[in-house]
Amino acid sequence: MNHIEDEYEGVDGIKLYYQAWIPDNPKAVVQVIHGFAEHSGRYKNVVNQLVPKGYIIYAHDLRGHGKSEGIQNYVDSMDQFVEDEKRFYDIIKKKHANLKIFMLGHSMGSGIAMYFTKKYEDLLAGLILSGTAKYFGGEAGKMKKAFAKQTSKTFPKLRASSGVDPLLLSHDPQEVEAYKNDPLVHYKKITARLGWEMIKSFEEAAEIVGHFKIPVLIQRGAEDSVMTGTEELKDAFSVSDLTYKEYEGLYHEIYNELEKDRTRVLKDLVDWLDKHL
Repeated sequence: MNHIEDEYEGVDGIKLYYQAWIPDNPKAVVQVIHGFAEHSGRYKNVVNQLVPKGYIIYAHDLRGHGKSEGIQNYVDSMDQFVEDEKRFYDIIKKKHANLKIFMLGHSMGSGIAMYFTKKYEDLLAGLILSGTAKYFGGEAGKMKKAFAKQTSKTFPKLRASSGVDPLLLSHDPQEVEAYKNDPLVHYKKITARLGWEMIKSFEEAAEIVGHFKIPVLIQRGAEDSVMTGTEELKDAFSVSDLTYKEYEGLYHEIYNELEKDRTRVLKDLVDWLDKHL
């Protein structure tokens, strides 16, 4: 396995850190988009399962996250995230022109992946959504939504509590402690603009996914309380090749659950990828 670390320019010249894990005989590429407040280095379980099976993994730190530049946990708009991904995709495709590229988005990253697919569906061989749903951070009441919307306009960089509880991410205490103590994870605060962009984008996602034509895999923990309304989102898809996997008893970060549980989650992921080569 060859591990690469580098950076590329985002849409406004911002420097974005990325990593790649490349097997000796690759058969396809998976472009991974991480979730809120985390970074590309938290996907080692995915890497360790997929790369030996012949899948190249590319993952970058979103703007304002991890080792990338930008205001912490801030974005101007969803489209800014999407266009950063497009630039990353172009780099990947140039390096691996003859390989299919799948996109995997987790949590907030699943929202970015859906909006990328809306705009650039023809570029992808398939879409994988982990920890996705209609409601980012749970269903927001009318008052909360109105406040978030207004604050995002008047004080877009204002920070407020994110409400993230690390204990609800995984049943694995080692993963929880690693998350809490990771110097590149900043989960306690979120900016008003990023919060509103995520609330709005996920609630509107049901309006766009019905037009998707590429194969889709949705994986979620049945006890995920971070993202809610997955059934509503799932029912909005009309693509014939839709696979929905719900895992009893698992929390939000299904790839970082206890080994006995994440093993079957990752096996389902590999099996689905193999089927769609």
